[in-house]
This record gives sequence, C-alpha cells and structure tokens, in this order.
Amino acid sequence: MKLSEIEAGETVEIVSVQCGEALAERLKTLNVCAGKVVKVLRFAPFCGDEMLEAEGVRLAIRKSLAEKVIVCRTKGDRQ
Repeated sequence: MKLSEIEAGETVEIVSVQCGEALAERLKTLNVCAGKVVKVLRFAPFCGDEMLEAEGVRLAIRKSLAEKVIVCRTKGDRQ
C-alpha cells in the first residue's frame, strides 16, 4: 500500500522508499525510511500534499512523493 492511500490520523510503518538515492538520504535524515513509524496528520487543501509526523519530526511531502513510499498498517491502528 502507498503512503498516499492512507487517511489522516492513521499510523503506518514504512516498508520501502522508491526514489533516487539523494532524496532517500534526505528523507532518512527526517526519519522517513524503512522500518520507521509515521503518522499522517492532515492533507493540504486542493493540492493533496501530506503533513506527517515521523518519530518527533513533522514534515510535509508532495503527493507524488507519498506515492513512492510503500507502507503497511501497524497493529492496533484503525482499519
């Protein structure tokens, strides 16, 4: 499942990030990499950008990037 398919308020674990090496390294410094747990906080109106919280770091990513992040739901999260 892609991060772009997750609803606001859900918490998921990142399985993989399918992007270039430089961008993957930048995301890793922001705690967005395989094995990390992130929460989708909200979506920007009109453009669909996502606000995330990844282990204490809040960041916004474009919907096009969220489609390259593969995730799975964590246990105990709402379905």
